[in-house]
Amino acid sequence: METVLLTKFNHEEYWTEEYEKYNTLPRDGENTNLFNVGTRDNPDLVLYKFKKQHNNLTDEEWRKLCFSPFVNTQLRRITTVVEKVVEEDITKKVRISRYTMVKGRKCGAKYFWKQRHIVHITFDLINNNVYKTTTTQIGRNRNTSVLKNPFKYWTQGHFTLTDITSALNLSERQPTNDLNKFTTNPKYWDIRNKIQSGLNSCFRELVKELSTDDKLFNISLTQKESVLDIASTWFCKVRGIKNPDRWMYYFKNNYPGIKPLRKRDNNLIQTILREEGIYSKFAVKLFNTYKDISVLSYTLMLEALGIQLLQELNPELLRERYHLGWQLDLDLSLPEKRNFVGILNSLLNADSVQTVSGIISDILSDHLGRLKPRLKREGIKVKLKAKTYEEFVQEHREWTDLVDEINKSTIITHIYKKDFLNYIQQPITIDGVKMTPKVLRDTYEYRDESYVQSNCVKTYIENKDTCVISLRDEDNKRITNEFIPMGEDKNMVNVQSRTRFNGKALGTDLQPFIEQLNLKMKKACKEKIYGKTQVIKECKLTGKQSQIERGGGRYQRRFDEDLPF
Repeated sequence: METVLLTKFNHEEYWTEEYEKYNTLPRDGENTNLFNVGTRDNPDLVLYKFKKQHNNLTDEEWRKLCFSPFVNTQLRRITTVVEKVVEEDITKKVRISRYTMVKGRKCGAKYFWKQRHIVHITFDLINNNVYKTTTTQIGRNRNTSVLKNPFKYWTQGHFTLTDITSALNLSERQPTNDLNKFTTNPKYWDIRNKIQSGLNSCFRELVKELSTDDKLFNISLTQKESVLDIASTWFCKVRGIKNPDRWMYYFKNNYPGIKPLRKRDNNLIQTILREEGIYSKFAVKLFNTYKDISVLSYTLMLEALGIQLLQELNPELLRERYHLGWQLDLDLSLPEKRNFVGILNSLLNADSVQTVSGIISDILSDHLGRLKPRLKREGIKVKLKAKTYEEFVQEHREWTDLVDEINKSTIITHIYKKDFLNYIQQPITIDGVKMTPKVLRDTYEYRDESYVQSNCVKTYIENKDTCVISLRDEDNKRITNEFIPMGEDKNMVNVQSRTRFNGKALGTDLQPFIEQLNLKMKKACKEKIYGKTQVIKECKLTGKQSQIERGGGRYQRRFDEDLPF
């Protein structure tokens, strides 16, 4: 066997930042624009003072700079190759490959680091298969994967202009000597055109080797703009797969495998529908007529509506771009489902795809997913009566007003241990200034705190585990403090303290009072004084009363982040 090189092109990008041989310490929050070991946006962690930016370097220029210990540098190289494997004058395999190498060294580091990424797309002309081999090497760690006919798992282009320029970190704009400012890269378009020309050359050689005696097929191959499209077209031809006129979307997203295809006479659409369990005469006609019906959207809507109502839905809405079926969980009667279909059909008069998709998500998540279940929990049964989008807007407003009325008539009460309230609400006096802690215990107190402080603490009322304490002086100047359970012992910890308009209390004359409050809460937890027995929720409108058993879901976050009320 002999491997014959058909064509090859490569491109290298060099990037270097030069730094001084000394440090400069920041003064009183001054931004010294020093080299940051983290990100450019956070210049707090520093090593060396920035000196000069070097762009569009040649190999010779880069080598003169890169070995200095006072540079932060990278070299990125991409090589694309087309080869064929020949045995006894017979071409057995054709392969297009992309080799990506990134090498660099941080300022002050001793050694260079290196990463490699290799992708081979191999066309087996004897067995009529396509193989995708991917190898990633970071340092000494090397991982290789091989996929056979991986059409619907082809998640990355690899051989597209966009993907290659991205891998090279090639941009139309480049940083200046002031790292926070950018200028136009004068060589961007020349480099981009060079890469495009190299790709075109590779595609021509690849198509030439895959061509057959079928002229129409050869013309079709030359019109493809990606290796995936070329591979899909070639595979369907040599395997005799029967496709509709507009088949590419279904093949790339829903390729069922060669064995299921053989069972069903190599008919692509019928095989996909059978394998997904959604086969019907209506579905066959639909998928053969439209070029990008989403199998997922069709399946979800079929389960939610049934085949009869689904046929009343405008097929345009089942296309990939609308993402219909998002968070679809309909608990609707048959008349409500028919109304739902009517609303969706009326949306096609909207200005854009984004508008339609946004409205659909609002209908599903807010109207049917949030408002209707909320009203049902409160003992109020409502039905989807709107038949058009205009009617839906009005109905949505009515449901929203109803929920708002329920909220206004709902009183939530946090019941704490008396010993804790007597202990924690004792005044704190520092240097003759007195502030009194006030534990917020019901809806009215939360609303008052929110009104006075101009924050949204009133929305915390349903957080069962939260304890909100308002520190107040004699002039009603306040600090709103949020305590939540943290750690294995679930002790209450102050995660935010805010003055009016969500201002930070840190660094002010109020900070000593916060520290004293934190110490009192710590002691209350340690001595088992702190305790919240229950949180009661009562709706005056419906007369329904219940206990809140869960937290408010706010604690799935980083507590070191600045998250105001």
